[in-house]
Amino acid sequence: MEDVGVQNLKSRKLPLSVGMVSSRMAIPFPGIPPPTFPPRPRAVRGFVVSLAAGIMTIIAGIAGTAVAILFPGDVPVWLAPYVLGGIVLGFVLGILIFLGAFLIWHRYLALGGIMVFFCSLANVYLIVVYFITTIWSYVVLALGLLALIFGIIGAALGIAGK
Repeated sequence: MEDVGVQNLKSRKLPLSVGMVSSRMAIPFPGIPPPTFPPRPRAVRGFVVSLAAGIMTIIAGIAGTAVAILFPGDVPVWLAPYVLGGIVLGFVLGILIFLGAFLIWHRYLALGGIMVFFCSLANVYLIVVYFITTIWSYVVLALGLLALIFGIIGAALGIAGK
């Protein structure tokens, strides 16, 4: 025999309130798998462009250090102690951009895109090469600017999932 309270609930045709559970909601239909979401997209274009930005960042760091070492007379006195820092900074930023690109590849789109974006913006350190008075410093600046632009585009594509 059913409880009087349950009979009252069944006789009232009201929707379920807070704390009440329908017996129909908990039983899945046999033979049909539960609904699933499709996997997040793999941002191939964002990955490739970010990878190219990382490669260009490493090359720009090496090139900036090479310009400073090959033309020591043109390096300002205040910049001379930091000549080898360019190659270290280029490698560190390039590796971090690679890490962001691989995060984009593994579908951590926002985290990888943000990482690529900020590490690409850090390519602005190459502006100190401007103080080396030789034509090759402009090549390094152009490569650093290209790496910055590729990094921003790769980050935007990665975050967008494209």
